[in-house]
Amino acid sequence: MIKLIVSDLDGTLLDHTRRISNRDLESVETVINEGFEFCIASGRMYSEIKIIMQQFNDCYHAIGQNGATVHKKDLDLLASSVFEPEVSSRLLQTTRRYNHFVNFIHCTDDSFYIKERTDTSLPYESRILTACTVRDDLEAALQEDEIRCCKISYFGELEELNQLQAELNTRFEGKIETFISDKDCLDVMPLSVSKGVGLTLLIKELGLHPNEVACIGDSFNDLSMFDITEHSFAMSSSHADIRNQANTVIHSVAEAIHHIISYNRSFING
Repeated sequence: MIKLIVSDLDGTLLDHTRRISNRDLESVETVINEGFEFCIASGRMYSEIKIIMQQFNDCYHAIGQNGATVHKKDLDLLASSVFEPEVSSRLLQTTRRYNHFVNFIHCTDDSFYIKERTDTSLPYESRILTACTVRDDLEAALQEDEIRCCKISYFGELEELNQLQAELNTRFEGKIETFISDKDCLDVMPLSVSKGVGLTLLIKELGLHPNEVACIGDSFNDLSMFDITEHSFAMSSSHADIRNQANTVIHSVAEAIHHIISYNRSFING
């Protein structure tokens, strides 16, 4: 029987205007009211998740920044992870020559930084729901442990991001995790940090079995959650490689929730 429902945000619960459809909104309200545990698992920061989910009055758990932070619905921070200072500063040094990418440094306290604000960076910055700080000494601040980074996001053309991902995976083998989290975004995380790892911690905290969990997502950073449970749902708009690794393909969170409620009814009825 499914007891915990986990949903990604962008491209899953949120549409392209960063809104939740009325149908999805009603479905989420229904499962919360019926006693399901509900969790948001996103590449976004916890502060952004709270803005998006404010109408739900903290009735949800939150896995933020691809698993770098895990908050219980009582607002307690269950876990957080950061890069070693030497690794994060080396990542910036290594990618310094890629000046056609826009990159942001994210921290577990939900602050985030950019080295220089430009006309190119502004559209990407506007997609993040909290304020960005400009610092031209980012490499030094990371090296000296003044800023503790939990995620570096690179924005640009997908083909070039794939090339950057391959290079970083080679240069930093055994030190980082990388995910294409959107059609124009590469997220670089500390080793062993992912949505799946964060979800595993939450499952243990709640005393659940993995197959009492259902996961809904649309991006490569959701696959680590799909690996945990057979109740995985991929959005029909997602990449074929993502759809192929999900148990069910759906068009909306509401459709996934309908499947979940039907599954539970059949489970109860034997």
